[in-house]
Amino acid sequence: MRLSLIIPVWNDPPGLQRLLVQVAEMDLFHEVIISDDASDEPVGPGSIDIPPALSGRIILIRSDEQRGAGHARNAALDRVTGSHVIFFDSDDLFAEDFPAIAKQAADQADPFDFLIFRHDDSRVLAEGRRGTFQSEEQYWQAVQTGPEPKLLTPTEARHLCNLSAYPWNKIYRTAFLRENRIRCTEIMVHNDVELHWTSFVIGKRILAVSLIGATHFVVEGGARLTNRRSADRIAVFRSFQAVMARLQDRPDAERLAFLVQFTRFVWKLLRWIRQSMDEVYHPQLKAGAQQFFAQNFDQPAMTLVAYADPGLARAINRLILQGDLP
Repeated sequence: MRLSLIIPVWNDPPGLQRLLVQVAEMDLFHEVIISDDASDEPVGPGSIDIPPALSGRIILIRSDEQRGAGHARNAALDRVTGSHVIFFDSDDLFAEDFPAIAKQAADQADPFDFLIFRHDDSRVLAEGRRGTFQSEEQYWQAVQTGPEPKLLTPTEARHLCNLSAYPWNKIYRTAFLRENRIRCTEIMVHNDVELHWTSFVIGKRILAVSLIGATHFVVEGGARLTNRRSADRIAVFRSFQAVMARLQDRPDAERLAFLVQFTRFVWKLLRWIRQSMDEVYHPQLKAGAQQFFAQNFDQPAMTLVAYADPGLARAINRLILQGDLP
């Protein structure tokens, strides 16, 4: 396995420097593609020190204008030469188990579409615990993964697809992404929803391992996704539409099996966005949500959701008819 690393970055020289030092020490990657999303100071020798161990393996690309991490990831994916690839944010770090995870991926006798692993969240670590919040850990417990990669059944995959849409907790087979045109949505935030869900919808051989491969850092008051309160979030409906289009292309049984899970995810994310964004943008969010559900959920789809989750179906109907997004 030749593993490529993609790092989108925007105005984060300290984080990128910290990550590159760690990457150099691990010596796991065939190449490291740094995709600069039009940082104020271009990423390069003037802003960071390239560790000598990475000499010859760094590829620097830069957008001529800021277009978001989705565009930065897609541009880098076009440059990948490795058989497998992982996307990683500049302000996060690999966890101590990642080398073992990478070795497990390399040791697989049969090709896999992607391997998903657990992560630490800095807010949970601050409480003296490992992993992430219980709302996420419950999905891992449901599939009963262990320290060795497990090939997920379709039912198990539909449990793990409910995880938050992170781009950095998966090792992808590069050909799987390219052959199925799996990309990020090119919007400023929430761009990884399409990548995450399309991977699960289309993937046939999905591996999961309970080892923790990454540490996700959240800094209160920062400028990353967790902290943004602007109208940038309204574009999330573009990512939802991209996933719905892929669902429509699947056989009926697969489409319907994922529809309920994706609907729950969308509803949960919309409520989180509403709580996280400035109130002045709430009318735009509600209007976008009304339009999305009215256009994409016909009577058979709503019947399916109602059968699986009557409370959710009632909430969606209230939204469509009354604009009520609780």
